[in-house]
Amino acid sequence: MANSRFRKAIQSIAGYQPGLQLNLEEIVKINTNESPYPPSPNVNKVLNDLSSFHLNRYPDPLSNRVRDAASALYGKDRNWILAGNGSDDILTIAVRSFVDQGGTIASLYPSYSLYEVLAGIQGAQMRYIELDNEFDLPTDIIQQAKGADLLFIVRPNSPTGKAYDIDTIRSLCEAHQGMILIDEAYADFADDNCSHLVDEFENVIVSKTLSKSYGLAAIRLGYALAQPQVIEGMMKVRDSYNVNLLTQLVGEAALQDQEHLVQTTNKIKETRKWLSSALIERGFELIESSSNFLFAKPPCDPQSYYQMLFDRKILIRYFSSPRCKDYVRISVGSKEEMQTFINVSDQIFTKK
Repeated sequence: MANSRFRKAIQSIAGYQPGLQLNLEEIVKINTNESPYPPSPNVNKVLNDLSSFHLNRYPDPLSNRVRDAASALYGKDRNWILAGNGSDDILTIAVRSFVDQGGTIASLYPSYSLYEVLAGIQGAQMRYIELDNEFDLPTDIIQQAKGADLLFIVRPNSPTGKAYDIDTIRSLCEAHQGMILIDEAYADFADDNCSHLVDEFENVIVSKTLSKSYGLAAIRLGYALAQPQVIEGMMKVRDSYNVNLLTQLVGEAALQDQEHLVQTTNKIKETRKWLSSALIERGFELIESSSNFLFAKPPCDPQSYYQMLFDRKILIRYFSSPRCKDYVRISVGSKEEMQTFINVSDQIFTKK
């Protein structure tokens, strides 16, 4: 970076690279793990009534309507909840709250690449804990995480979709002296979650998002669940009005419609099961997924496969990092989208 006025830490990082975004009318977009289904009908009611709210005024700085709706899901008071501008905002707040410059952030590898970017911005050291050959937690994770100020664990993991054993996670929470943030962006597609661990451990934060299972990626809303003294400290670090009015109102409506959430996630799980079988029949190797995507090794060169799909207006995700370069990540879209994806894949394999 030519401008020497930037901090050295900023000059040295590449920045986070999100999944490619293209015109939705022209492609089958199954690369960024969005829901293929619309959000709760309650959201439309909020949008229709939006003119009755005072857009010339600042929103509630504490996002209490969102906090109350979220805390009701866990039978707790709002002081257990911190709302954020997407769960990425929660991750940023956690880094700023618990990691000094020169401190240490630990993360599994492979995992969400934003963690490394946040460490670089903070001027912190990044420590990777490599997953085993089956993309599961290493047996010595407690020792490898020792001394880290903040440990990130995505469960289910991205990009693999694997959900780690909760008893192992509990043992880690009990042994680790620093903070642990369990990123549950995809937990609504799994059979269980780690939310209850905040009751047991004061050093545990569980982050959630409405971008995936609730079908609200566009509004940017996430929240943290943690013991009240942790939330109180993190409140000092967040931006003054970090969640806008529209997002607060829409988020509240979505959180209050758990029936719609269950219906939507069940459809995605059913499609995931069908897609898994279809890929295995075609020679793919899969990591068992508890998420709304599949991490799959295709029966051909994965980068070429990605490009051939791209040329046919189907967008999946390819990662060139050493542990991921043999795989592609395929978001679970609607049944119609996945059938199109399978049909086009068959055409590609027939021509090879």
